[in-house]
Amino acid sequence: MSRETIEKLSSQKRSPKPSHNSNNYSIWNDIFTDSIDLHKQANSVHNYGPVLLELDTEIIKNTYTGKVWVTKSNPTTWDTNTSHERKWFVSVNDLEDSFHYGSLDHMIVFRHCGGKLPILGHLNRVVLDDPRLQTERYRIDYFSMAFGALMLAMKEGGLEVPIEKRTCNQGCSCLDSYRNGKSEPEKMFTL
Repeated sequence: MSRETIEKLSSQKRSPKPSHNSNNYSIWNDIFTDSIDLHKQANSVHNYGPVLLELDTEIIKNTYTGKVWVTKSNPTTWDTNTSHERKWFVSVNDLEDSFHYGSLDHMIVFRHCGGKLPILGHLNRVVLDDPRLQTERYRIDYFSMAFGALMLAMKEGGLEVPIEKRTCNQGCSCLDSYRNGKSEPEKMFTL
C-alpha cells in the first residue's frame, strides 16, 4: 500500500505523522518497491521491518495500475530544486546506461495505482527474520508469533506462498541489533 493509504487507515487509530513530506512530490499515493533485499545488502536488520515480500517481476507487466517508473535518486534526498531528470530515469536508454543493481537509490515505483498493489499471483515467497528473542510478558518467541500472524493474514487474503526463515550472510549484525533493542523488536514483531 502507498503511504497515503497506510496513513488513512492508521489515522483512524492515531494522528498521522509522516516522516517525509513526499506528498509534495506527487508520490504520496504511489507504491515503492526495492529492487534488492535490503537486509541482505546492508548485512543488518532493516528499518522497514522483519518481513520481505519477494515479488515476481511479471507484476510489472501484469498489474494494469498505471505507469511503472524507476527512481534515479532516493526521494528522501529530493528537495524543491531537484530536477525531474535527477529524480527519475527518463528513458529506456537512461535506465540501461545508469541503473545499478544493488543501488539503494533505484526503486521501482508503481505510479497512479490507487494506493494498492495487487500482489495476488505475483508473490513468490515471504522471508521472515528470526531475532531469536521472546516476548517478556508471555515468553513466546517473536518468530513464531509473526509466522502465525503472517499465515493467518495470507489465508484471509487468499495467498498461498512459502514463508521462509531468513538465512543471514556471514557477518550480518541483525541479531545484535535485535538483542540490544536498537531495532525495537517489540514494535517490529507485535501489533
